[in-house]
Amino acid sequence: MQKRMTIALAVAALLTAGCARGIESSASGEVIGASDAAKTVVLYVDNQNSQPVELRTVLDGRSAFVGAVQANDSATILLDPTLFPAGFLYLVAVPADGRGRAIAGPLSASKGDKIKFTVAEALNLSNAIVLR
Repeated sequence: MQKRMTIALAVAALLTAGCARGIESSASGEVIGASDAAKTVVLYVDNQNSQPVELRTVLDGRSAFVGAVQANDSATILLDPTLFPAGFLYLVAVPADGRGRAIAGPLSASKGDKIKFTVAEALNLSNAIVLR
């Protein structure tokens, strides 16, 4: 009986490791699959600031809330697929205390791309890069 249980656990561990390939965790703890990521742009946020930040996209003068990241934390967020392709996308991070903001852009991104947005302690040193 114990031998069967050990084998079952080993098989489960192998299957789990194999199925997890190409899967990432999001800000809300949900799993983002490769097929979901291919349908839009994935935003990776590294908040190095001592304040939690609200994240927004700005495209064609319209601002939209996309999520929040705690202080000194990171998150992965799927952006709204209707925004892409976009040639003049801006990312904005507003700290909880309302003092200042980090702005990155204009960015040119298409579905399937990834954007890495680093929110620095000094907000004016923040940057974003599009990875294809």
